[in-house]
Parts: sequence; C-alpha cells; structure tokens
Amino acid sequence: MNFQVTIDGRALVGNRTGIGVHTAEIARRLPDAPLIASHAEIIDRSGLERCRFRVDPMALGVLWQQLVLPLIAKSGVLWGPHGTLPLALRIPSVATLHDFSSLTMPLRHRAKTVLSFNVFIGRSLQMATRIAAVSRAVAEEAVRWFGVARERIEIVPNGVDDFFSPAIEAGESDYVLYVGTIEPRKGLDDLLAVWDSLPQPRPRLVLCGDAGWGGVPLPNGAEVTGYVDRTKLRELYRGARAFVYPSRYEGFGIPPLEAMACGAPVIATRTGAIPEYADGAALLIDPGDRNALRTSLLHLLGDQTLRDELRNRGAERARAYSWERSAALMTQLLAEAAR
Repeated sequence: MNFQVTIDGRALVGNRTGIGVHTAEIARRLPDAPLIASHAEIIDRSGLERCRFRVDPMALGVLWQQLVLPLIAKSGVLWGPHGTLPLALRIPSVATLHDFSSLTMPLRHRAKTVLSFNVFIGRSLQMATRIAAVSRAVAEEAVRWFGVARERIEIVPNGVDDFFSPAIEAGESDYVLYVGTIEPRKGLDDLLAVWDSLPQPRPRLVLCGDAGWGGVPLPNGAEVTGYVDRTKLRELYRGARAFVYPSRYEGFGIPPLEAMACGAPVIATRTGAIPEYADGAALLIDPGDRNALRTSLLHLLGDQTLRDELRNRGAERARAYSWERSAALMTQLLAEAAR
C-alpha cells in the first residue's frame, strides 16, 4: 500500500476482546505499518510492535472520535473498526460492522455504548467509502435496517490465530467452559439454569471473561476466572469436556471458533456467523431454548465418541478461518477506498 492507514484504536484500550481482537489481528497483518490512534493508552500492544501509536488523552472516547480523530486522519484512509466514523472526516474510510446489539438490545448495554453507536451509525454508513461486515447476517441487517446497497459491503470475517490449536496429546478435564463477557445478553442465565439442573455428580462450570453490563446471578459452585491471557485461554479450551456458548445475539462470535480450533467439543446458538462456520462441526441450538441446551449438553457429556468427533471436525473447520485471509480482504478494501 502506498497510502497511510489510520485506525480508530479505541477497541484496543483495556483488555483485548471481540472488536479489539479483530482490530489487532488485522492491523498486525497489514502490508504497511498503520497508525493506531486512541483517546487513552493502549497497554496491550502484543503483536502490534511494527504499528505506530498516537494517544491524545480524553475522558470520553466518542468525543475524541468526533473532535480529535478528524484532525489526526487528514490523509490516506481511516479504518473504523467500531462501525462509526467521525462526522467531520474528510478522507476516504472503511467502517467495519460487528453487530447491531446496541440497537436490538439497548437495555443490555451501558448508556454511553448505546449513545456512541446509535447516534452515529446511520450517518457513518452513509459516508463510509466502503463497508466491511464480519458475517452475512450482519451485512443483511445493514441492508435491511439502513438501506445500504449490498455492493458496498464486503464480508471480512473474524479468524483464528495458529496459536489456538489442539493439544499434541489430547485430554479433557471435568468442566464445562464458557468464554465471553459475563452479561445477560450472552444467554448466561440459560447456561446457569441448565447446569444447575444437571444430576450430580456434574462437571464443574468455568466462566471465563470480564464482567459486562448487567448482573448475572451465579449459582454456588460456578467458577469465574475473569479475563485471562491467551496462553491460559488456550489451556482452558483444550481441557474442556464441553464448550457452551448460549448467546442470544451475535454478529460473529469468536469464542466458539477459537474453541473449535483448540479441539473443544462445542455447543452454540444459531446466531450471527456461528451457523456459517460451525454447522456440522458443533451442536447448534436456538437462542433461549433451555430444553435443547440441556438435551445437547447431557448428550455431549455422556457420549465420548460424539465428543471426539466434534473435536476433530471443529479443529478441521476452524483452519478455514485464518486472520491472514481476513487481513488480505481488508487490505483490498482499504486500497479500493483509497482510489
């Protein structure tokens, strides 16, 4: 690329999850080192050593985006991984859409998240030179809700890093694993109710992730690890007897893909891109269907042959979703925007 790429780096502030993972994995693979600009210090710069950073401190990220970022991004192309763009921007741009949960589930997000997205998303999609969506489901929502022309949208899916791989010597521990934000919209009330109903002796339940918006009452015996680094995360994936992702709504859903890559047998809901990458390689259920979740979990826990089959199928399927491919698609999209 012979043009400057500036990245709205707000998703990289704090622990790296979801949009932050997408931003970092693609940024590190762009042909030329991008400038990652943010309103606060980015502590975790792992994998981003060749990138350049700029911090202009401001308490509210959305104010920084609208007031300061246009003064930084004056040439080249701006990539907005959050989906929204500065309305005063005067250069070409690419906006990435991950999901519309702040629109579909506004009461399950912090108010500042809802306002920063909902107020600016419509205008951002109008002004973006090109638009990326992490799944066909999200792309169709953009077409349906905002009238975006399909030809303006390119699918740039999430991927999985080679780091997430099955153990050399396969083995499993006696726990059911969930990875993701600890909040109601992830369907944790369904998982907790089902796990609490399992006959004794039952596997341990391990919940891995940061606390999100809204409380989730935890039954006695459930273990919460908080945010863990990716070495520990890989260890948890590899050792799980079952990985369960009961989310009510996703744009993509990275954790089930990572779990599959590590050889964990997966149960997940049919939402976002999950059916696109997991159909036939995981047990899929409808969001909110506790009976189906309980039946699937009991089946999986009691059938070693099924677990082994899903471990093999999942790991093979995950290999088709590489960050290298996603970064190549984004590189092409940025170049098209710059023309």
